Amino acid sequence: MTVKITRLLTTAAATAAALSFAASASADPALINGTYAVKGGDDGAVVTATSTCPVAVNGCTANLTSTVGWTSVATFTDGRWNFTVTKPDGIVCDNGSYAPVRIAYSVDAATMTGTITADSNGDCPGGQITQAPFQLTKVG
Repeated sequence: MTVKITRLLTTAAATAAALSFAASASADPALINGTYAVKGGDDGAVVTATSTCPVAVNGCTANLTSTVGWTSVATFTDGRWNFTVTKPDGIVCDNGSYAPVRIAYSVDAATMTGTITADSNGDCPGGQITQAPFQLTKVG
């Protein structure tokens, strides 16, 4: 019994050491600095991102400015850049009033692909939450 437990602990320790080495050997996640073309969501938009972080670590932020008028702050969390864009008069409700539309973006730092999440009715009642893919392609 002692031999089996010792082998199990030795195997577990070796596996943990291998995983730890693999994690430390991998490249740092990419900062989002630069200019990117957007495909999906705001097609045709170009986004400029500027971060003051030396490396992408949880909590790192980047200021974003688009050519279609929105700005946002992206926050790096667990390998993804996350940000929200609010379009103040993004939709007309059934009662004729205007309501904001909030669009949440989540971008994989390694591939620069991600998902857009939004309510189909913005802040008007009765919408559905939808998701769509998008891609950021570095252009400068």
